Amino acid sequence: MKSLVFWGPRNVYFENWEEPGIMPGQVLIEVAACGICGTDLHVYNGLPAAWPVPGIRGHEFAGTVIAWADDVEGFQDGDRVVVQPLVYCGQCRYCRSGKTNLCSKLVLIGGERPGGFAEKVAVPASSLFHVPEDLSLQRAALVETLATSVHAFQQHVTGILRSVAVLGAGAQGIFAVQLARLAGANLIAVSESLPHRLAVARELGATHIVNARQDDVVAVIRALSDGEGVDLVVEAAGKAVARQQAIQLLRPGGTAIFLALGAEASPIDFMSVVPRELHLRGTQCYTDADFTLAIELLANGEVIVDPLITEMPLENGPAAFENLASNPGDMIKVLLEP
Repeated sequence: MKSLVFWGPRNVYFENWEEPGIMPGQVLIEVAACGICGTDLHVYNGLPAAWPVPGIRGHEFAGTVIAWADDVEGFQDGDRVVVQPLVYCGQCRYCRSGKTNLCSKLVLIGGERPGGFAEKVAVPASSLFHVPEDLSLQRAALVETLATSVHAFQQHVTGILRSVAVLGAGAQGIFAVQLARLAGANLIAVSESLPHRLAVARELGATHIVNARQDDVVAVIRALSDGEGVDLVVEAAGKAVARQQAIQLLRPGGTAIFLALGAEASPIDFMSVVPRELHLRGTQCYTDADFTLAIELLANGEVIVDPLITEMPLENGPAAFENLASNPGDMIKVLLEP
């Protein structure tokens, strides 16, 4: 079958790969679209990952059911589904407490297991969520991305939310803008260095945009909040400078959510953190409940994804990865379609 195969950093090829067999408990999916995630891009650029090489990546995907194991029930040929790619054990202390995203034996479809950059993929039946009829499979492919932002807000945002700064306007940042709007924030400031991404952030709910290449991000956003700082900062850039800005932008008692991955070391000024009683929060993926809510938000039109999407055939995958790594231009979320 046609596949995008990863052989190492900056080595991705479109080639034939053996079709997957169906193991007990699994369903075979014909992939409609699979998104290139920031994590995929980090690994493409050389971030260490314990994923097999060669291997098929891709964990943001939706498609249709074409076959299933004898012990699987509840599916019909042609069912439209989206894949929740985190396979958790269900037995460890974290799974038993409902924190399946922190499972001590967590496995990623599209990481340790073959993923969605292929024509077909076999996945556990328990990983599948039905896609509502009014949600296209292309939009459904972004459920996984949105679920990460949903989890961050569900876990770390409480009370009345008035002011928010979002650092970075990739897909996660733009989803954070829309969730901040849904949470009632009347000041949503976004910083980003790419003009097209700033324009999309403005279109989808940002009240103020700041060009990170031209402006002093901290000075501009603090001025918008009368010098006090904001209630919430979502760091969605994965850069050391953005992490430092996040702390500088918070009002006393404010919360910073660090949503993006990034290998850069990030010094923290604890003389700023401790006396101001700041809350610094990491966030890891999502639970099934977050995934369900993300589907509902997309199906109901409460979160918009169309301005983010660039569709490409799977065979253009190598060029898409290289462009995203070197010069993304107007691309925000690339969907590869077999």
